[in-house]
Amino acid sequence: MMKYLLFVWGWLLPLVLLAEPPLEPLQIAKQFVAPTGWPEMKSYLSGEAAGQARRQSLGQQIPTTLQRHCELLEQREHTAVVAVELRDSVSRNDFYLHFRRDSASATIPWKLAAIRSLGMTQLGPPMLKLLAEMPPAEAAQYNQKHPDASRDFMLGNIQLWIGSDANIAEHFARHQPEFQRAADLVQSRYFTPTLPDTALVRTEQAANADADVLAALRPLYISRVTRRNLGCANCLEFLIGGVTDNTVGLLYQPVAAKVPPMSPNRIIVMKPLGNGWYLYKTT
Repeated sequence: MMKYLLFVWGWLLPLVLLAEPPLEPLQIAKQFVAPTGWPEMKSYLSGEAAGQARRQSLGQQIPTTLQRHCELLEQREHTAVVAVELRDSVSRNDFYLHFRRDSASATIPWKLAAIRSLGMTQLGPPMLKLLAEMPPAEAAQYNQKHPDASRDFMLGNIQLWIGSDANIAEHFARHQPEFQRAADLVQSRYFTPTLPDTALVRTEQAANADADVLAALRPLYISRVTRRNLGCANCLEFLIGGVTDNTVGLLYQPVAAKVPPMSPNRIIVMKPLGNGWYLYKTT
């Protein structure tokens, strides 16, 4: 009997050793955006992503001239988010892959559930072109009509709004001391820890009308400060811009555990920039 068991184990052992562990979200993302095909792709899709799937993988639909870089932003027990950057010598674009883990015992536990990117940005380039080509006399007239959002401010603001995550991160890195001073000013003067929820709207309006606050925000190309956009009462949001619910900005929350979670239905990305600062986008 013992010889029989040893024989069976000796036969099964190579198969056990050869069995590959299930793919993790980052591995799935790299396969999904690779320029070559992926025959097993549909086995790793669920929900919305499965319904939108084509015969070709997403990577096959992306121009081969674009480089692809995947970064795991977060992996929890049942969800994960991978950021994907597409770039060449002149441009960078970002989108985000949201994964779900439905069953730890399944052969394929992790599946891609949704693909997200910042929406409505197609409105930006025409606005940018109009402002950039504005004659000096017309620009001066524009500035008189919009003293709180001058032509130069709008140019910088729109470039950030429709720009890549890397561009926003570089802008923040160059001006991190100014961002921190602006956060300290707003928190000490308006958004104090004891501020009641009933006073939030009125206080936010006062903060965004404060000349000192505006003087701090405008050189950073920030449209306004708020604590209401992301549903995080203890966070301070520096809104860059967007259309309706499709917004992009910077969030300040020094306590990582209080940062709101990502989801394909609202906060599509929350990317850490360091020292309690994050880049966020919503849908």
